Amino acid sequence: MSSKKLNPWSMVAALCAVGLCPLFSIAAVLTGFRALVEIKARDDTRGARLAWVSILVGATITGLWGGGMLWWNTHVRAMIEQGPIQAITEGQAGSVEEFMSYFVEETSTEEAATFLHALHMKYGELIRGKLDENIDESSVDGANLFLGLVPIQAELQYLLVFEEEKMVRLTAHYDLFQEIDNNKQFTNSFAWFAIHDEKDGALVYPAHVTVEDIAQHE
Repeated sequence: MSSKKLNPWSMVAALCAVGLCPLFSIAAVLTGFRALVEIKARDDTRGARLAWVSILVGATITGLWGGGMLWWNTHVRAMIEQGPIQAITEGQAGSVEEFMSYFVEETSTEEAATFLHALHMKYGELIRGKLDENIDESSVDGANLFLGLVPIQAELQYLLVFEEEKMVRLTAHYDLFQEIDNNKQFTNSFAWFAIHDEKDGALVYPAHVTVEDIAQHE
């Protein structure tokens, strides 16, 4: 058995590698390489194999976290911030099926086309839009957050700008998960859109959703 002492940086790298979070995994890679450099420079310590294992584990965990965050931002965060804008833009461009794909519930293409036509007749083409950052945070229940960050269900407000700078406020019911047979199924889509217009009345999709149904969620 070798009488050399275990290099302290190898031990630190191993401890960081089992931390299972990005900060620790990155630290495992850095301290692992520090251990290898020190072991090579000095011949009185050991632990190169432990350092390499720590580097491998740390790099793997870092890659998984990085990939997960990229997927989350690309799919979930993008859907919350831009989903209704993209849905209406694609629908008005002629892709009714793409518009329908943003919703939990499947409806007929005729119903979706009717909504898009009514929207175009009232406001014209959608120019731009954004999630209303001034939304009251109290409307999102803190106990209804996934990982403490993203609402499992929420009514989100969007500001839409149509032709001739017509500004319209749209409310959308977002579902990250939906309860199906006592199991939560990942949906990442919308239950309904509603545009409130004091002059001409509400414009809602799907059509069976009533103003009264929407008021119950607000």
